[in-house]
Formats: sequence, C-alpha cells, structure tokens
Amino acid sequence: MKTSPNQSVKHLNSNDFAYSAKISTPNGEKDIQSFQIGDSILAFSAKLESGTVKLTASQAKVSFSNGIECGKQTRMIYLDLMDSQGSSKNITCSADQLFLLSNGKYAPASQLQPGQELVNKEGNPIHIESVKAGSFRGGIHSISTNAAVGDIPNGHLFVANDIIMGDFSLQLYFDYLPDDLKQ
Repeated sequence: MKTSPNQSVKHLNSNDFAYSAKISTPNGEKDIQSFQIGDSILAFSAKLESGTVKLTASQAKVSFSNGIECGKQTRMIYLDLMDSQGSSKNITCSADQLFLLSNGKYAPASQLQPGQELVNKEGNPIHIESVKAGSFRGGIHSISTNAAVGDIPNGHLFVANDIIMGDFSLQLYFDYLPDDLKQ
C-alpha cells in the first residue's frame, strides 16, 4: 500500500463509505447516507466454484444505518479500480471496509494491494490499480443488512459503486470467519 511519509493506516472500528457511494437496491441505486432502518437493499451471498466467484442476490432490509455528516477522517483508503472494458472506478472507504476478492476471500481495504482483483456485481474481476491512505473531509456512513449473523458472510454483502463488499456486521464479525475465507 502506498502512503506518504506522514500518513499511516491504523485500525478503524467502523465500516464507512464517503457520502454519495451508490448502493444497489431492488429499485435501483441509492446514496449510502440516504438509507433508513427498514429500507430494502440487495444482499449477496458468494461461493467459489471452479475458481470463479458465483453470486446470489436476495432482498434484505437495512438493520443499521449511521454516519457522520461532515468532518475530517484521518484513516481512509482511496482505491482506483479498472474493469475488463477499461472503465475506471474510485472508492473512498475506511481502512476496515471489507471487500470480496476474485479468489473468494475477504480482505479489509488496508490490506489491499495494486494488482489484486475485487469482484463486481456480476462476479467479474475488477483490477486494483492503486491503493492510497490519507485523510478525508466530508460525510461517511455505514449500513448493515438484517441477515442472520450466523450466516456471515452470506447476506452481509452488498454492492457499492458496482463492487461487492461487506456490511458493518461482516466487519464486526470478520475475526470469526474461517481462515480459509480471509486473505
């Protein structure tokens, strides 16, 4: 991971996205900060079959939605991504935000490296071009689905800016995932 000399990545006890991250719902996309408890969201389950991530979508309800409207966040990660058609995407998130990798494992943003691949909502790989740590000024927000905790990670994945990632509950229970699901 690239950091400037006076920046460091530290453990952050949240799973936040910058305001305006586009989250998939059954009725289209919605800004993350707009979610209320009880709103519908598309929740995903993933499994690795013959070296390929297979995704299953279902409708879930938001059971947690909270954030900070404005402020300076000192431990954020900036990801620059490229899909197979050459389209670029950018994600700004907390260091602990969990992502599904194309090998079927999960990793926090702070452990991602250029050259690795994330997964988009169709299950296709998205190449990580760069990972930078730094400060962010603005609103951040976290959400979680109502899927049972015992099913983690299934039902605790959602799509933000077309990329599969974990909800706040998955981040809280990440240490309990089997080691073969962690990067």
